[in-house]
Amino acid sequence: EALESCQTRVYKLELQQQHQQQTVQLESPDARVLLGKSINIMLAIITVILVCVSTAAKFAAPLMKSRYHMVATLLGVCFLTVFWKNWDRLQYAIDRMLMPE
Repeated sequence: EALESCQTRVYKLELQQQHQQQTVQLESPDARVLLGKSINIMLAIITVILVCVSTAAKFAAPLMKSRYHMVATLLGVCFLTVFWKNWDRLQYAIDRMLMPE
């Protein structure tokens, strides 16, 4: 009787293990597909970032060829920054010059 009870328990454990293995095998392909898609999305995002960086580098390379180019680029950036920050004042001054009272 004890042997029969032990065999019944072992049989139930084996059935439970088989059921768990089948469940894991069914979930595994979904997880692999999801992981594959996630990796593809990440690679696409990294590719876009690298293309943007490459384009910016190709644009900036001629501006950094010599010291003269670097100084001119720096002065141009400074001028554009000042121009951008004072846009409202410049617009007001231009309006006053074009339309005197």
